[in-house]
Amino acid sequence: MLSESRNLLDVAVVLVGLNAREYIRGCLNSLVAAEWRERTYEIICVDNGSSDGTLEMLKEFPFVKVISNAKNLGFCRAANQGAEIANAKYLFFLNDDTIILEDAVARLVDFMESDPSVGIVGSRLFYPDMTEQWSGRRFPSLANAVLGRCTFLTRLFPNAPPVVKYLCKDELSGDQPFQVDWVSAAAMMIRRTSFEAIGGFAEDYYYWHEPVFCDRLGKLGQKTYLHPLSKIIHFEGKGSGPRPFPVRKFHILNFHEGAYRCYCEHYGLSRWHPGRWFACTALKTRAFMLLSVAWLSDRWRRLVKPAEVQSPIAPIQPQLPTKGT
Repeated sequence: MLSESRNLLDVAVVLVGLNAREYIRGCLNSLVAAEWRERTYEIICVDNGSSDGTLEMLKEFPFVKVISNAKNLGFCRAANQGAEIANAKYLFFLNDDTIILEDAVARLVDFMESDPSVGIVGSRLFYPDMTEQWSGRRFPSLANAVLGRCTFLTRLFPNAPPVVKYLCKDELSGDQPFQVDWVSAAAMMIRRTSFEAIGGFAEDYYYWHEPVFCDRLGKLGQKTYLHPLSKIIHFEGKGSGPRPFPVRKFHILNFHEGAYRCYCEHYGLSRWHPGRWFACTALKTRAFMLLSVAWLSDRWRRLVKPAEVQSPIAPIQPQLPTKGT
């Protein structure tokens, strides 16, 4: 734990990456080019055992603090490692497959400085085509087991009340920061003191660690907000390298297990609570359907292109919006 008397920077940006060399390069370049408005910062990159030349590439950025893990420790453990060596008042956890737009980080610092009751504030995340990723959300209800952020039914009924409420769609139509239940760790700023008070990220989670973290911090009286004017492009899913079927299987199973555990913890459901069993059934059904689609897709790809080789990631040159967009 850092001493409060220590001369702290404003922000420590903590990146966690695995086999995403060109995305990390693009992210670092965008951080350097961002409008910091005299805020001081440092960048910490925790590499989870990359074999694509990421560590060699990072030598292009000698100011970046690098932690090199021999294997993939997962996001939470690696992010906690980065926080341990940070020398800043605020910790900004940022996915490495992101591009910072304008003063996105400085806006978060300004907001945190304006209200000491805010423990966490997240950025507004966009896909490269500038469509929403819905990075600030409510805690899921039973309905969100089938009406989640990316489910088939949500694509059919994007304005269904459970979807609008869960994804905070109405609130995002404004330009003022608004309170949410949790935000994505792809771009999440946390007070260092709050981070330490909760013991860091829960390392027994892979997916769904963000709502668990925000929920636990909320029980200490700290609020979570989303800042709609802090805008970041997120190449979702690109920061952990290629995903053949075994990798996709891991992600699908872990996502649904995490959702189930998070739901039960947040609502305090006992073993025999009907909501627990409904959530379990719905999430297992959803996981099975996604696994089936992923397996069939993998079989078809191998049949059509048996000699297909994963091509290297091309340098990232996103078409960024003009100022004021």
